[in-house]
Amino acid sequence: MASRQRLKKEIDYVVSDLILDCFTFNNLQQKPDDEAVLQIVQETLTLRNSLRYQVNHPESKDVKQSVKSYFDNIAKVLIDTVEESYVKLGKLINPDA
Repeated sequence: MASRQRLKKEIDYVVSDLILDCFTFNNLQQKPDDEAVLQIVQETLTLRNSLRYQVNHPESKDVKQSVKSYFDNIAKVLIDTVEESYVKLGKLINPDA
């Protein structure tokens, strides 16, 4: 990631995209208060808050390479967790697949 600001924007963008997809699915189905969808949204918002905190408060600023790997790890956690959430949402959309 190029900068902290860019990383925070990416976190917000990816998370908001997932939440939008969850609410779109929730509004298009017949039962609009599905707990599983709301659980995905809650987990995603918790992830967002946690990652934003980690970006704003890095553990160590001493070694440049460790700082770079620290922020790369945050991006990897974001991608992996959002991908898992999309798999959960996909199972709700098409339970037979």
